[in-house]
Amino acid sequence: MAFQTQNTLGNLLTHKHRHRDTYSHSGVYKLNCPKCRKAYVGQTGRQFSTRYKEHLADFRHNNGKSNFAKHLNEESHPFDPMEEIMQIIQYQKKGAHLNTIERYHIYAEFTADNHLNDPQTIPPNAIFQTLTKYQPPYERHTPK
Repeated sequence: MAFQTQNTLGNLLTHKHRHRDTYSHSGVYKLNCPKCRKAYVGQTGRQFSTRYKEHLADFRHNNGKSNFAKHLNEESHPFDPMEEIMQIIQYQKKGAHLNTIERYHIYAEFTADNHLNDPQTIPPNAIFQTLTKYQPPYERHTPK
């Protein structure tokens, strides 16, 4: 008889559960530019819809607070509806686990050279480097 755990790094950094009301929860999200392949990864302890509205307000006021909004303004790209540009990566409450999940997905976008996050927040990470080689972050465990 052999025992096997489901507590692997891959399972801890990705999430398979679906929620009925997608945007009323907290966790890690990705905003995809509607015109190019650039993306911003962020986290929120509030509702995803609230965070989306904050990015939208930053876009409208062009105040430079949101790197995503700044990119759209600088490139004259549109700010599309939430359902079209926001991708929920993982539902998660605030805490250290949320920070780690966000860092992993920022690192994955950074290594794909399509991130809009602040480059100073992306230190080298041997564990993340190994994981990104074997598991594409958004293809397998993204909730629908």
